[in-house]
Amino acid sequence: MNLQVLQEIFIKQITQFEIDDDFLKQLTPSLSLSPEQQVAVYQNNVRGALQSCLAQIYPVCCTILGEGYFKQLAKGYIQHHPSRHSNLNDYGKAFAEFVLQQCQKRPELAEFGYLSDLVKLEWRYHQVYYAKSSPPFDFEEFTHLTERQQAHSTFQLAPCFQFMASDYPILSIFQMNQVSTTKKHEAVLLKAENVGVFRKQNRIEVFELEPSALNALNLIQAGSTLQAIVQAKLDDYLPQFIQQGWIVGTEK
Repeated sequence: MNLQVLQEIFIKQITQFEIDDDFLKQLTPSLSLSPEQQVAVYQNNVRGALQSCLAQIYPVCCTILGEGYFKQLAKGYIQHHPSRHSNLNDYGKAFAEFVLQQCQKRPELAEFGYLSDLVKLEWRYHQVYYAKSSPPFDFEEFTHLTERQQAHSTFQLAPCFQFMASDYPILSIFQMNQVSTTKKHEAVLLKAENVGVFRKQNRIEVFELEPSALNALNLIQAGSTLQAIVQAKLDDYLPQFIQQGWIVGTEK
């Protein structure tokens, strides 16, 4: 094997946790470690880094499950979803789906039906934290559009704004686990909560959205025109969204 091939196989082994027998034959055993153990050292370091990454992105989930159980869950996720990007800020996107599957499979997680939605909220918080800021809405540009162009315009949501719907009280659970780890998830009333996450300057706000506001945001995100939003009788929300900085532009 030439050097480039060896490097590619080595990287694949430590990022995808595989063992290549031909590669192991190229290694010189040390006095204390076999070739398999030498590779395992690097694999464990990578796994540990990814586990730490997931714990930083999903601290509330980690608090609720406990550090030990969360590490076990994270290890399973890493095994099925190895990192394929150099930027760890992009890692962990599929964790919510993985958590949902585990809650359906594991009896000890049966009472944590809300956990997948909570993870989705934490991922949105993570996205908002690293998202680019956007300039304010350009009213002057919009007023120069013809009436027809305005009617057929669609709106752009700010990259630093995210939202989601849930059948569970995920906002309450998220907030109560920011300071205290002594409260239990049973203390939260079972009710649906829709959540918005927005970075205003350097501060991230997490807040509840009323159902009609969520409907308006869903239309905007789906690319509905101003005319369609007016027909749905949800256009009263547009000035509010623009003022808040959630809407940053239009496309005609």
